[in-house]
Amino acid sequence: MSDYDFSTLNDKDFEELVVDLLSAEFGNRIERFKSGKDGGVDGRFFSIDGKEEIIQCKHWIKSGVSALIQSLSKTELAKVHKLKPQKYFLITSLSLSRDNKIKIKNIFKDYIKIDNQILGKEDLNDLLKKHSNVERNHYKLWISSTTVLETIIHADIIGTSRYKLDEINSKSIKYVVTENHSEAINILEEKGSLIISGLPGIGKTTLADQICRSYLAQGFDFYYIEDSISSIEKVYKEEKSQIFYFDDFLGSNYLEAIENKEDSKISAFIRRVEKIRTKDLY
Repeated sequence: MSDYDFSTLNDKDFEELVVDLLSAEFGNRIERFKSGKDGGVDGRFFSIDGKEEIIQCKHWIKSGVSALIQSLSKTELAKVHKLKPQKYFLITSLSLSRDNKIKIKNIFKDYIKIDNQILGKEDLNDLLKKHSNVERNHYKLWISSTTVLETIIHADIIGTSRYKLDEINSKSIKYVVTENHSEAINILEEKGSLIISGLPGIGKTTLADQICRSYLAQGFDFYYIEDSISSIEKVYKEEKSQIFYFDDFLGSNYLEAIENKEDSKISAFIRRVEKIRTKDLY
């Protein structure tokens, strides 16, 4: 498992991750609320005696701990006083030291009784290790652009692969995982190859892009093929976990592809991939 810095998540993504993690940890359903001003509440649940316990998330990667603590003291404390919860949980994507946690606990001394009501980056990573199903469900968490680039093997097609990955990463924060995504992953896991087809504008490229990101997080090397499937032979390694993204397939170049017997080459390669489960082809 990676040591996540949560930079691939927007504020709402981070809130959803935290709520799911704490639901798994506490064994209790936690309510979430719509986007917008939250009044200091990003999640809520009730104790056995019916008293309210609230969760607030602070995804302040660029602001730093000092700014966070100042904001908690000047702004958030008044909100919590107004709510009067039995317990208050403060969760942040920032790394927190022991002294940081003591300061935060002192600010909310009426509502934070124990240190595990305050979670920072390291605590969240520990919970993700414990609750791997939550990690799997939060797709955007899986990979950072740095990790992606480190997984690419240096080869003839490295330039286009690197450019394509930069493009994929820049769009990923807006991506919403759908049933199509899960279904496509299941097919790929079973068959070793996947053809995404359909009318223009329905999201074929976006789906293929984000599926590739999920496999990169699992340690697959990425290769983006723009022209001929013969390019794959330059980088194909049977012992490596590899994912090949063949854009446009036969697409607009169908007649030329048929003339060059590209379709039969693709079919042959798909059959080859099916026998070796360290390969995936789109």
